[in-house]
Amino acid sequence: MALTELKGEQTGTQRVVIERGPVRVFADALGDDDPVYRADDAPVPPTFPFVMSYWGSLGTGGAAGLPIEKLRGPGRAILHGEQEFEYLSWPHVGDILEGTTTITDVYEKERPDGGKMEFYVTETAWKQVDSGAPVLNARFTLLIMVRPQK
Repeated sequence: MALTELKGEQTGTQRVVIERGPVRVFADALGDDDPVYRADDAPVPPTFPFVMSYWGSLGTGGAAGLPIEKLRGPGRAILHGEQEFEYLSWPHVGDILEGTTTITDVYEKERPDGGKMEFYVTETAWKQVDSGAPVLNARFTLLIMVRPQK
């Protein structure tokens, strides 16, 4: 059963430093050889905010702050759902950002085979540390496929 009690919970705040190496490596992984991603003040590639919690984190990161230990278990497969980025300004190498994550929705759907799908939606509001100016909102959905009970 989906952990609906998580809805509305803030999962914490983290800081990240946007570094040139990870931006370049991320662009390379996407097959994007645009030289703009190799500059000292390079902008981040469009989907880079998804990995900011993993690369450059000055705290803990990953899976949008969801309590993964509570979501694991026998017969449960954790999958990447959808992601969405709403840019208010574009982050660049050298920026230090702070992101606060909130679990904005938790719901489940029945599967045709009798199992369930649980959905955990988070939103991280990123802002510039030095000015407090909002930079972007990142939305992420984690999907748990739950096998039917035998």
